[in-house]
Amino acid sequence: MVRKIICAILILLVGILVLAWLNRDALVDRAIQGRLQQTLDHSFIEDAEHVRVLVCGTGSPEVSSAKAQACTLVSAGGKMFLFDVGDGAVRSLAYSKIPVNQLERVFITHFHSDHFNDLATLINAGWIWGRKAPLEVQGPVGIKQVLDGFAQAYALDEGYRSANMPHLAKSRAVAFGVPMEIAFAAGQRAVRVYDKDGVTIDATLVAHDPVKPALGYVLKYKNKKVFISGDTEVSPVNMDAMRNADLAVHESYAAHMVRRAIPQMKKLGMDFEAEVAERTIPYHADNIALAKQAQQAGVKHLLLTHLIPYPDSFVIRQMYTEGMAQHYNGKLTVAQDGMILVL
Repeated sequence: MVRKIICAILILLVGILVLAWLNRDALVDRAIQGRLQQTLDHSFIEDAEHVRVLVCGTGSPEVSSAKAQACTLVSAGGKMFLFDVGDGAVRSLAYSKIPVNQLERVFITHFHSDHFNDLATLINAGWIWGRKAPLEVQGPVGIKQVLDGFAQAYALDEGYRSANMPHLAKSRAVAFGVPMEIAFAAGQRAVRVYDKDGVTIDATLVAHDPVKPALGYVLKYKNKKVFISGDTEVSPVNMDAMRNADLAVHESYAAHMVRRAIPQMKKLGMDFEAEVAERTIPYHADNIALAKQAQQAGVKHLLLTHLIPYPDSFVIRQMYTEGMAQHYNGKLTVAQDGMILVL
């Protein structure tokens, strides 16, 4: 009886394989059509009532399982704004089906490489795939130097593609982006950098010495406030930007875990790694100090990103926010790549 059942299953499988082989062209065509008909997610530009936030990168310079380094997409008033474009950000945005050709503007917080590694890729991809106008890229003084460097590095690519594709030759300006440098007057700590259709964005100086200037950004729309911290230590200079934020997308450093790991590094002969860890503690946002400041500032939702050490296991994830709830009563979330929030 068992042998008959096995034989019947084998005959059925053979029949299925034969049918698949005979209809292989139709199956391949169907697969191609399915791939071509995959649609982008336009909800970020179609929703003009809410502020929508996509965490497109939670990583840092350390090697981790994060899909991408620093990257946060915020939409408001039917426009999409991208804050930082670390390595892997473009792939992450593609995974979330974001129509990157329709970005309104990119904002860079500072010039550590993990915050702009994918900027050239983003600009280049937009040009190749039909962006109509050059992408505006706004950041600290120095952003022109960065874009000029990318333009030089991509000059050969631009020439080859323009020679092969006449429509690209007609839009060469789109290949390189438009740098917009943010300057502060003496004593000024915040400056408005975008004000259109009810959406305002302010750049604010944060504390990330020796990186100067290092910026955070405050976006407001329909009585909602979002603070994107960039890299910063916990400092009183950030209080105005954080105060009463509906959402603070804030860099995070689990110093209690790192301090515990340093002696173990030294025991294992990892003196270089221990020194790097000791040097990074002072200029990042210690989780406990951050929890206290978020509570004092009245932040409603604290979203942790730029995660160090990266919580890529259940145990580390549980340890990561240890002690924070004792100091912060609002909603606390450890971000994950691809996470979407609607305010």
